[in-house]
Amino acid sequence: MTGRLRQLEKKMVEPIAVRLAPYVSANVISALSLIAALGAGVAFWMGQPALGAALILANGFLDMLDGCVARARGTTGAFGSFVDKIIDKYSDLIFLLGLLLGRLAHPVPALVAMVGIPLATYINAAVEGLTGGQVKFQEKFSLRFVRIIILVAGGFSGYTRLAVWLVAATVVYAVVSRMIYNLVFLRRQAKS
Repeated sequence: MTGRLRQLEKKMVEPIAVRLAPYVSANVISALSLIAALGAGVAFWMGQPALGAALILANGFLDMLDGCVARARGTTGAFGSFVDKIIDKYSDLIFLLGLLLGRLAHPVPALVAMVGIPLATYINAAVEGLTGGQVKFQEKFSLRFVRIIILVAGGFSGYTRLAVWLVAATVVYAVVSRMIYNLVFLRRQAKS
């Protein structure tokens, strides 16, 4: 699935990025992505799930666009990649917080997802650090993309509560699968 997303990005987003690259930096687009996320959170908080879903789509589009613009401008690097990952995490948390504050989500799955999203990332970073980069957990499909699709579908359909439960389930899956994978790897490494 990640490969298909890259192909979609190349066909649809890259031509736009090439045209924008002379005029706008990837950092500006990243900032716009965060503003779209804040707008989505506020829309959910105000009880407007369809607007929140539309702004999540805008956030996702801008998230793809910033990397394409950076490549088109020849300005890719660790700093931009780091900022992009941080914005992604904050965006996800803002969406869920907006849903929670707007009473469009049950508190339990919203909080499980809000704690689990950074935890899943931390698990990967911790094991990469412990193994000197030998372990890089790569999933066959982007769980962030799945979470975004679920939240967008929930926002447009009005089934936000169900969507947040499903997001929480994907987050629990990510945390548990990464823990198991990494524990098995570390155990094997300790035995050899």
